[in-house]
Formats: sequence, C-alpha cells, structure tokens
Amino acid sequence: MKSIILVMLLLLAGCGRAAFEPVHADKFAAVLTIKEPGITFIAPDGTILAEWAFDEPYTGSLLFDDKMLLYGTELTHAKLYSVETGKELAEWEVPKGVTGAAYVKETNEVALSVKEDGAVHFLNSEGRETKKTRTGHYPMTMLEYKGKLYIINYRDTVLSELDVHTHRITREFAIPTSSTGLAVNKEKNELWVGGHGVGARAGETIHVYSLETGSLTGTADAPVMPIAFASKSGFMYAASHGSNKLFAFDPERKLAAQTDAPANPFAIAVLGKTVLSAGYDSGTLSLYEEKTLEKRKTINIGKGPFMIFVEEGE
Repeated sequence: MKSIILVMLLLLAGCGRAAFEPVHADKFAAVLTIKEPGITFIAPDGTILAEWAFDEPYTGSLLFDDKMLLYGTELTHAKLYSVETGKELAEWEVPKGVTGAAYVKETNEVALSVKEDGAVHFLNSEGRETKKTRTGHYPMTMLEYKGKLYIINYRDTVLSELDVHTHRITREFAIPTSSTGLAVNKEKNELWVGGHGVGARAGETIHVYSLETGSLTGTADAPVMPIAFASKSGFMYAASHGSNKLFAFDPERKLAAQTDAPANPFAIAVLGKTVLSAGYDSGTLSLYEEKTLEKRKTINIGKGPFMIFVEEGE
C-alpha cells in the first residue's frame, strides 16, 4: 500500500509543471503567437521542429541561455521553460504591465519594462527583483549592447540609455513620440529607431543615432510604420506593418531591396543567411534571401505571430 501511495505522489509531482516537445537543434527561430498563445520552433530551412501551446494570455517572450521566459501585460507572473527539455523551470513573480524584456549577459539579469510605473525592473537568475530604475512614460522596446541598455519610452520623446552595472540612466536621446523598434548597426556604431506614428500621422521614417555622440546622424525611409528591425553583416532589415513591406538597407543606409511582407508584419529576424518575417493577420512566416529579399517559401505558423527569436549556437 505504501509503495502505491509513493508512486501516486511521484506521478502527481511529475505532473505539477507543464512539459512540451524538446528542441535539440543548435540553430533555430522561435516564433511567439499571441492570438492563440504558443511558440513554434523553426529550422533554418523552414521545417517545424516543435510547437508549444499555452493556456495563458502571454504577450511577450525572451530567449536566453537555452530558456524561454513568457510574460503578459495583464499577468503578475512569468514562466521560465527549458528549450532543450521542454520543461517548466520556474514561475517568477513580476509586476503587472510588463511590455518588454531583455537579457543582460554581463550581469546575468533579466530586465523587464513595465508600463504601470514607467520603470525597468531587474531580476536575478532566480527571478528575484534586485533593482528598479524609472525611465519615462510607457517604457517598451529594449535592447542591450556593450554594457548599456537602451529603452524606448513609447509615450514620451525620450530614449533612455542605462548602465547595466550601476542601473542608472547615463544618457537620453531625443526621439519622436510613439517610437518603437530598435536595432544596432555594429559596423557603423549606430542605433536605429523605428516609429509607429500618432493618430492619423503614421510613421514613415527610421531615425538613426550615433552611439558615440547620441546625436541624430541620418534617416531612412520605410513607409508605413517601420516598427521592427534585424541586422546582419552591415545590412539592416525593417518591417513596416502599415504597408506590409520589408526593406533591406546596405551598410551606407541605401535601400538595397524591398518586397511584400506577410499581412501585418510585427517581427523580422535573420537566421543564418535567411531573413524571416511573420504576418500577424495572415498567420504565416515567410523566408527570404538575405540582401535581395527574394522569397524562398511561406509556411503557416499559427494565429497572431508577434515576435521572432533566433538561436544560432556558438
């Protein structure tokens, strides 16, 4: 009788946390869908490696160290999963109103932008909050680069630069209100900032800032509503969800190619030599040749693809 009870307890313990199909590939893209919350893992050739489905309203995710962190703007917890095993690792208590996340490798911290208090919250590897830094109105898009965390404050005209070691604001960039989308051109040491626009005035222009001086050094046209970026080998790629277009810019910021995107694209990424873009309305993911944006193939990905994360191994 005791042995039966022990077996039942072990089974209950094993069922306590969800587990999904593991992903053993070194190179893959992970696509987060939010109409029907889930993640689809894609091989470089477009083959589906695994599909995870969730029963909670996740609106964002973060891929780091072979783990996926899932969060939602209306949730007060986030869940951490292992990509390699598919198992849930932990549940973290987080503030309500999380709009974005970034991993800070130098300090092994996760930074969460929170709209409710206009601050970035830093969590350690155990999910415990260690620091909170106020930035501006509605911090959202974030990017870490060379010991600095760059945060777009969506309902403000300020982009905050934060030192990841001191957790203090070190500099502010003047940006248009309703900016969204952020990328670094490493070869040029530039910060590219996209724009959604306000009301009837849709954003059409990408603003480019010098990371050395913080000043605006140029612009690039990508109508309408350029809101997502990816970079590779000096080329910058932009997705404009107002016009359903993708743009490729060469290292001199000149337009090298443009093409149609899947309907209502919110995300773009580069995996190897392939550019990926997902259509929120079409529920599809398209694969393109780098630099030329010649389409290779399109696959169904699920309802409401919203973010794309890339893992390319060491």
